[in-house]
Amino acid sequence: MPQQNHTGISDLLLTIGRQWLLTALGLAGAVLVVCGFFDPPLAHFRFHALLLAVALLFALVDTIRRVRGWQPSRFPQRLEGPLLWTVAVWMLLRLLPQFASHTIVVPAALIAWLVVSTPLSVFLLPLITALAMEAGLTLTGRQDLRTLGLNLAVFSLTVMGLSLFAWSKAYRHRLRKAIARGRHEATSQEYAEDLGLVAERSPLPDPPVPEGEREYLAPGSRPAAELVSASFDLQMDMIRQALRATTVALLWPDLEGKELRLRNIATDRADIAPGPYPLGTGITGALRQTGGELALAPAGRACPGLPYYQGDDKVGGVLALEITTNRTAPMAAEHPPGVLCVDRAATTAWTTGERALLGLAARKLSLELTMGRLLLTMDLDRNTMQQLYLGLRELNGVLGLEACFDATIKTITNLVQADFVAISLVEGKVHRIARAEGPQAEHLAGLTFPVEEGLLGQALKFNRSMPAKAEYQGPAPVFSNSHHLKGFHSLLIVPLRKEEGGAPLGALCVAAKKRAVFTRARQDILELIAGQIAVKIDLAQAHEKINRLATTDGLTELANHRTFQHGFDVMLARATRRGSLLCVILCDIDHFKGINDAFGHPFGDTVLHAVAQSLGRAVRKIDLAARYGGEEFAIILEDAGQEGGWQMAERIRSEVENLALSCHDETVRVTISLGLAAYPSDGSSKDVLIANADQALYRAKRAGRNRVVAWSGAEAPPAAEPTVTVTLADEATLTTPAVSLGRRSP
Repeated sequence: MPQQNHTGISDLLLTIGRQWLLTALGLAGAVLVVCGFFDPPLAHFRFHALLLAVALLFALVDTIRRVRGWQPSRFPQRLEGPLLWTVAVWMLLRLLPQFASHTIVVPAALIAWLVVSTPLSVFLLPLITALAMEAGLTLTGRQDLRTLGLNLAVFSLTVMGLSLFAWSKAYRHRLRKAIARGRHEATSQEYAEDLGLVAERSPLPDPPVPEGEREYLAPGSRPAAELVSASFDLQMDMIRQALRATTVALLWPDLEGKELRLRNIATDRADIAPGPYPLGTGITGALRQTGGELALAPAGRACPGLPYYQGDDKVGGVLALEITTNRTAPMAAEHPPGVLCVDRAATTAWTTGERALLGLAARKLSLELTMGRLLLTMDLDRNTMQQLYLGLRELNGVLGLEACFDATIKTITNLVQADFVAISLVEGKVHRIARAEGPQAEHLAGLTFPVEEGLLGQALKFNRSMPAKAEYQGPAPVFSNSHHLKGFHSLLIVPLRKEEGGAPLGALCVAAKKRAVFTRARQDILELIAGQIAVKIDLAQAHEKINRLATTDGLTELANHRTFQHGFDVMLARATRRGSLLCVILCDIDHFKGINDAFGHPFGDTVLHAVAQSLGRAVRKIDLAARYGGEEFAIILEDAGQEGGWQMAERIRSEVENLALSCHDETVRVTISLGLAAYPSDGSSKDVLIANADQALYRAKRAGRNRVVAWSGAEAPPAAEPTVTVTLADEATLTTPAVSLGRRSP
């Protein structure tokens, strides 16, 4: 204890010494201003600006400390800050004389604000210093009498104007209301904390609600405590009238259980001491000795003191009960009970009915507190469910797989404080990072890892969330035995399964830089969301599969005829709107019927698939390749005219010509013919362009096949179809048009 006193005295001396030093610094600066130290050409701007910056820095620090309450208000009553502000303003005006006449309102406003907002003991020294600097500058000839008179007039008028405003009825009324509101809110919050009417915070953020409704929706809000307090006041008055009592008071321990506070009272007396009261004194100490109930009548000198009276108690009888609840204080092992105390002037003994009535009242107060806490818990659960509903509603509003990933990440980041989110999907013996956002995510998207490695592999193997406490100590591997997440302290990996116990489709990995982010409540929420995500991913995959079946040719994996027609309409409309080029290419496998007849339809399907793959590799992402029908294919090239279309068609023709397909140990080579038409030179409508491209394809076949012909080019002369001798192993010679077959080299 002596050591603590010594430390307190040392801190006090240091504070006083620092304040005196700053005050001396301000007065010295005022003397330098009067002596012309800051007047050009005597002033060297850099050095004097440094002195000015020092004064402003100390003044700013002092103001911040005062506003935030970091230092006690000791002698000399925090006047060094206003003094430094005043001297710094005069330093600045003397350093910049060209602006002095235009900025006279700055020192005037400063003086006026100090006069209005600080007590006389604080603003008196800065005011005297300002007047002394003005008078000193005039006496030393650095400003004339007219300037002095003008400055003093401006100072006086500004002080008077601001004072009139500050003391106006409207301003004082608003100020009183603001002070009363602040006190009321602080008292209500304190009341709620003491009675345990503050629920734990929701594991999810508060929902967006209108400003005027927030205080009625937030769990543990002040209105809940105010309603309980109003109910208690009503019961206090009912008890007072029923028992013909002078005062009925409810004393309740503070949050730490160290003192009692007067929370509710109904009384006829005016000499009420608001408290707080030391715990265990007077009536509260006597209650502990009597087992929680005390009835005295007549009270006389044997009556313990009633702490809520300021003067002589003068009571005839006292009846008091302890009120216990199931609440425990966070900072006390055993939270003391509240006290319901009744006193009256009558000296008659308390009847059994009166004591029973007070007992019922105490039980009702206790039940109301319990009910209030249950309502707060329900409010907390409602808030959590509302946020969860909003998140799941957005998740359920999407169909595609990518849209599902976007909605998942948005929902997770909104509901929990996650800095990193990754979604991994199982694909056989590996899992692929389908989407990742956050730090280090750019290096993860699209990577595959063995399904049995890392913490994620363990979560998939055991089909449960990992790690157990959602803490990431590192350097434990996450996605594989060689991959770690750096800079995170909270980690949770949740399997994505559609139903409890079902095989996981993948895993949801969330991480945060803070510690203990994923509490048990948040883990439950994330596991619930993970189940919904798994269902949505399964539905999205099914939706994409159905969409792929509806728009894609099953054999060639290119767009089908219906998709080609729709895509042609869209691309042609876009080219028309932009005034850009477009090219359509129709191609046909040469002598495809002969291939089917010679090698069978299954091999014909192989040829179709191989040619389609060549087309798919050749076109750009903005182009469209489709199976037009049978052995015919169609290609639409955006932003390409006849020359670009010719180059693309020739590339496709050459690649198909170089294909080497095998059937029954025989190498089969195929060719294609291509015809193209360009927009707008060869037509401006879809039907015309397709018809012209088809005519160009017909010309290519007439000209000998295995070539490219543009509709606007010269028509090639008809030629006889060449024949190729096909030699099959152990079979007779077969002659078939335009199909070259040869024995594979052993």
